[in-house]
Amino acid sequence: MTTRSYQRQDCPVAHALSVVGDQWTILIVRDVLGGPKRFDELQRGLGISRNLLSKRLKQMVEAGLLARRSLPNSRRFAYRLTPKALELRPAILALAEWGQNWRDQSGGTVVEITEKATGEQVGLRYCRLSDGREVQSDAISVQRLPENDSA
Repeated sequence: MTTRSYQRQDCPVAHALSVVGDQWTILIVRDVLGGPKRFDELQRGLGISRNLLSKRLKQMVEAGLLARRSLPNSRRFAYRLTPKALELRPAILALAEWGQNWRDQSGGTVVEITEKATGEQVGLRYCRLSDGREVQSDAISVQRLPENDSA
């Protein structure tokens, strides 16, 4: 979907960027995380040109990130996230936390991530899959492993 080619980069990050790494995709996903949105709502909220938004929405539907649904008694549509796009939620929330912690100026929109049931603030952390214990990010290693040959 992006105009950049990551074909020579054989890694999951490059693959993800080839799908969501263009200028507007992550922001569209962010806006639709709150529930289905109509074209006009997205255009107004993002301040993106109608032509560019139309093109990007079409690409996102083709990539399996968005589903387009007809609105009752209308010729208009609403866009909702597919399960594929919903899996981006932790990445978007991590970007929100990072952006809030490291932005240059004070003021502006503040994002508060809370548990629905209690209203308590939550944050994204790494945990061991075996027992759920939190692991600090500087105690984590990342290894690039060759693809499994199943043939």
